[in-house]
Amino acid sequence: MHSPTMRVIAILNLVASHNGELTLSGIAKALTIPSSTIYPILGTLVETSFLDINPEKKTYSIGLRCFLSGMPFIVSNNSFSSISTILNELTAQTGETTHFSRLDGGDVLYLLKVESPQPIRMYSALGKTLPAYGTALGKALLSDFSLNDLKRIYPDGLQPMTDNTITDFNVLKKQLDDVKKTGFAYECEESNIGVRCIARPIHKNGKVAAAISVGVPVFRYTEEKRKKIESLLIEASEKIEEIVPYLDYV
Repeated sequence: MHSPTMRVIAILNLVASHNGELTLSGIAKALTIPSSTIYPILGTLVETSFLDINPEKKTYSIGLRCFLSGMPFIVSNNSFSSISTILNELTAQTGETTHFSRLDGGDVLYLLKVESPQPIRMYSALGKTLPAYGTALGKALLSDFSLNDLKRIYPDGLQPMTDNTITDFNVLKKQLDDVKKTGFAYECEESNIGVRCIARPIHKNGKVAAAISVGVPVFRYTEEKRKKIESLLIEASEKIEEIVPYLDYV
């Protein structure tokens, strides 16, 4: 094995498993490598967007280039192609933007997306992350979490993204309990003003592994549409749950 290359791989793997948590000294300690040796490597990875650094906390997280580098694999993978087909059907049936995502630390990571054909639609981007507690997708992904789990992954509390964002752990936990009972998670302008979302968790080996959603501008959202979307989400999630066992990265 080429030692310098293995060092870079070790850093990327460590940061990926502790996304946004470790500083330079934390990485050095975990890998038992001097900080002076790791510092220039981290600098290069940040400069090339394989890593990001939080300017206030000085902690490192996986950068956009890592995600984009893996996109050809995702696109070529038959299982992801099958999920894309299901999302396309869901968008065709609802007329709205659909997503497939997984949890990345305390954030939602958007893996697949099918745009609404409507001129006015919700904005999102592949590879973008949002705090999970403020999105329907995130609530679906967090639905197995205990109150202690939530406080652990959000040590700084639930920071508001809009005036409607839930900032109380107990209120969030109550909503997550409802997700487990009903199979649906909801967002009403909590991460983006003007957008409502309905999501459903996707299970793998009995645990929540991913989630799908439909995002609707508030002016097109009606109770009739909600019921239609929920029915279609059930059908789509059942199909996707037959596929996710073949995905090693979900």
